[in-house]
Amino acid sequence: MTATARINIFLAISNNILAEGLRRIIAESEGLLQIWVPTDQTEDCAPDLILFDIQQPIHQLRQIYPQARPILLDSGSDPQAINFLLMYHQLGGVIAPEESIELFYKALRVVHEGDVWIDQDHLKALLQDEASLGPKHDIQKLNEQDRKIISLIADGAKNRQIAAQMCLSEHTIKSHVSRIYRKLNVKNRAHLVSLAQRSHLQHRDNTKSLPVMRENSGAILSK
Repeated sequence: MTATARINIFLAISNNILAEGLRRIIAESEGLLQIWVPTDQTEDCAPDLILFDIQQPIHQLRQIYPQARPILLDSGSDPQAINFLLMYHQLGGVIAPEESIELFYKALRVVHEGDVWIDQDHLKALLQDEASLGPKHDIQKLNEQDRKIISLIADGAKNRQIAAQMCLSEHTIKSHVSRIYRKLNVKNRAHLVSLAQRSHLQHRDNTKSLPVMRENSGAILSK
């Protein structure tokens, strides 16, 4: 990576101490990386990457900065939630705070170049989560109303919004969702959306599978 390929990074980190540490690490990159702040926003100056944590509203950030590739800085999130973020929001990668600074720099460069970065531990957890999902036809066996609820959940709708669209009470929707969880043996919305993606129930065109991976220097990259 040369000085002409400087990467603009928008930090969306909830933990102030961690955010300050990242700023210092990025500042020590000899000009190859720089922090991007909203006041810099112009047509020719926008973030290349969004480095965020699980508490940040990545859906909103992607709407504001659609050209930026998001990277999750994970400090112990539920694997199902990460799986959901990777597939539904098309993350550029997942980085653990325990990584070395050298691998941190490499991960940012890899994602900036268009590949996907996932370390071995996260990949293992994701593959285990994939294996725990029921087969596609399980959802197809549900009645039309349940499939409609799943489709709306996959589109990000809350129970109150689903109730309004289906002309039902919010309490009724909660009961339906709980029953769907039991029928499909899923634990939460993220798990349900992961299963729904494999059944192509979403209205959006976000049904891509996880990228094909190859091993490289202790990390997993897409190719």
